[in-house]
Amino acid sequence: DHKPEQLAKRGGAHYSDAACETIASIYGNKLSHIVVTTKNNGSVPDLPADCAVEVSSYIGSTGARAIAFGSLQPAQRGWLQCMKNMELCVEEAAVTGDYGLLMQAFILNPQTVSGQKMVNVLNELLIAHEKYLPQFADKIAELKAAGVTIKDDVARELTEKGL
Repeated sequence: DHKPEQLAKRGGAHYSDAACETIASIYGNKLSHIVVTTKNNGSVPDLPADCAVEVSSYIGSTGARAIAFGSLQPAQRGWLQCMKNMELCVEEAAVTGDYGLLMQAFILNPQTVSGQKMVNVLNELLIAHEKYLPQFADKIAELKAAGVTIKDDVARELTEKGL
């Protein structure tokens, strides 16, 4: 009957409205037009059919029916495929704890500056989020033993507070 304070702080004020509309559309087979993450199934022909995509879909009692659109222009297609491959590397690294795959994800991301600065950011992120990344425990121990610390003041303060 009231919005929790934490929800007001984190943003996404209308996600609950979208979630309720999605539930109502499934229950009532309304075929509402909603943007959701769903299995591609050819809706984005430039991506694998079995990957997850966030697209406009009709939502009904059988789930999401993605609205298909045509192929992308070469530059857009390349960027999209690069970002999807980066996501796939992150997912596999998250499951396996494979530092090499995580580094590949950073290299693939066109928003990341490669080189030593990228490696430093990656290593500091691992240390800062250590309690959430048990699959990287060996690598984090190795980084700490090598003297890697969190340089960002805010990240360091939050980590010291256990957040």
